[in-house]
Amino acid sequence: MSVRRLSILLLIFLCTGPLSAEQRSQLRLCYELGGLPPYASSAAPIEQPGLIIELIQQAAQQAGLSLKLHQEPWKRCVHQVQQGHSDGLFIAVWQADRDAWGHFPGRDALAGTPVNSAQRLWRVEYPVIVRSDATLQWDGRQFTGVRHGVGAPLGYVVAQRLRELGVLSSESLAPAKALKLVAAGRLDGYVLEREIAQELIESQQLEGQLMFLPQPLLVTEWYLPLSHQFYAAHPAQAEALWQALAEQRERLGAELARRYLRQPPP
Repeated sequence: MSVRRLSILLLIFLCTGPLSAEQRSQLRLCYELGGLPPYASSAAPIEQPGLIIELIQQAAQQAGLSLKLHQEPWKRCVHQVQQGHSDGLFIAVWQADRDAWGHFPGRDALAGTPVNSAQRLWRVEYPVIVRSDATLQWDGRQFTGVRHGVGAPLGYVVAQRLRELGVLSSESLAPAKALKLVAAGRLDGYVLEREIAQELIESQQLEGQLMFLPQPLLVTEWYLPLSHQFYAAHPAQAEALWQALAEQRERLGAELARRYLRQPPP
């Protein structure tokens, strides 16, 4: 552990006592427009704001931070974090090129230190959604039976993976529209996080018409990256937040999963 990180951790223990609302530093977080139910509601009702929002709320309180949430399209959230107009965003999968715009927990790109998976938000999987009578197959290495292509949300890691595999549809489709095209046989498949997909399938009344292929395209962790500007100005608070996320997930994870999810995380 570097001297800098050790000093930051010491500051966390010294500076994270109980604070009044007036004393709490503000943390401006961006999340995707329209919400990502069941993880984040677009309206964010007090009773059921979403699994991830509840987790972040508890962690922010523990870390002595006052949350200010706002919604934008995903790429605009990324741009705001890169420019320092937002202090962080959720939900993000880490990959090396994202170090350019966000500071992920535990990650030190210069030293080659990996992201700290213990400080993740949640572990999730992204299955391939197809018609019930689909010929499309995915064996974990390659797709077969591709006619129209496979879609994914614009800017997502899974879209990049599909592009690398040579099967990404040329259209950038909103998830609701994409699932209808899959059901109509005009798109071979669509990749979306499992619980989000299930919520959307039900809301679009597509049960029985669509199914998940057995092998997910991706099993990964979600993180809350912070802006480089926020981390540089408030390193102790940033580390305190990430540590609080780990602790609150361990404390509340099972209860949150029971209330929000159809099945335990992978």
